[in-house]
Amino acid sequence: MKEKKSNVETTTLNQVSAEEKKGWIEVAFIHAGVMICVPSLLIGGLLALAMPLGQALLAGCIGYGLVMFFACFTSIQGSDLGLPSCVVLQSCFGKAGSKYLISLLFTISLLGWFGVNNAVCGSAFSNLMANSFGIEVPVSISILIWGVIMLTTAVYGISAMGKLNTLAVPALLIVCLAGCVMALRTHGTGNINAHVETTMSLIEGITLTTGFLTMQIVTAADITRYQKGRGNTIKATLWGVLPAGILMLVIGIIMAKVAGEYDISQVLCNVGLPVLGMIVLILAAWTTNTTNAYLAGINIVNILGLKDDKRAMVTLISGLIGTILAMVGVMSQFEAFITWLGAAFSPMGGVMLVDYWILRKANPKEWAPRESFDWLGVIAWVAGFGLNIFVTSGLVLVQSIVLSGAVYYVLCRCIRKEACYGGTL
Repeated sequence: MKEKKSNVETTTLNQVSAEEKKGWIEVAFIHAGVMICVPSLLIGGLLALAMPLGQALLAGCIGYGLVMFFACFTSIQGSDLGLPSCVVLQSCFGKAGSKYLISLLFTISLLGWFGVNNAVCGSAFSNLMANSFGIEVPVSISILIWGVIMLTTAVYGISAMGKLNTLAVPALLIVCLAGCVMALRTHGTGNINAHVETTMSLIEGITLTTGFLTMQIVTAADITRYQKGRGNTIKATLWGVLPAGILMLVIGIIMAKVAGEYDISQVLCNVGLPVLGMIVLILAAWTTNTTNAYLAGINIVNILGLKDDKRAMVTLISGLIGTILAMVGVMSQFEAFITWLGAAFSPMGGVMLVDYWILRKANPKEWAPRESFDWLGVIAWVAGFGLNIFVTSGLVLVQSIVLSGAVYYVLCRCIRKEACYGGTL
């Protein structure tokens, strides 16, 4: 009797086979699902309150464009090699560096944001049930319920995430646009071009926007390892992130100006459509959080040295831990730390890009992991991380990527005497 094939993804740290590769549209929907979330609206709201409309839109679009420029290159690394980011980075940070530095930072940040988003979703759900239906649901119970639901798709893996996002993303976009139109009819358009005291420069606005998406530069390969070819990878990355991201940015800006509230789900509640607002909030949190938990599971497998088929189990366990921490209120104290942690990711991208695209000439055959720690990669990363922490002016994302990449290149050429390829690393 033929054994029934499991629907749970079992390829974690090993190379994705040709049979497992997916079309670019499915991958694009996964990218889009990450972008449709309350923090995306928040970026628009913050820009709208700090600068005129045109400048806010320009800052947001340039910021997203910069991140996507770098993310296209790291996405191609994932599709070329068929490996997740934590494994791709073994060539420039070493196996131990990937395990105890890269994956640890990834896991803390991803599970942290999973807990924060889960807490927001659970609190909103309890408020909706109480205010609209007179049913009192403890916030901790709401957090647990939605945490488990969000974990389900993450446990099953990339195929389940693709199906969720293919259904949820179009629905979210339609409801968000409809809610925006309703809010404009209710509040009018008079405040859109109202004078705003400029408290943020264009460069600062771009830096704010890039900071929100920085982690996507170094985690893109976790998704695009399932992509077929470089052309499809670029299409999936650009069409998945930019349209959804810019639309949410615009909605956040417009809502902040006309309704005084950037969160479209709250705006829908204010115009008398609380159920619709709750649906938006839940689906937006779900499509984003399922990716957070999925990526965290990959990195925990790397940290613990587990077999590929253990990813589903550790994703579930770690997600439940994040959910419990959200239930007891820990995540509200953790948000500032994981925001600060974001400064660690752009310099990783600089090292990653130079290692593959310059030293290895973007040739998958030249890629190879290093044993133990690669201190040259770590030193280069520290240089870029320090710049992110202590320098707040200018295009910090670009500066840290260029600095860390340049330091890594110089160290490799001077200390290892490495040629720009081919040679032997």
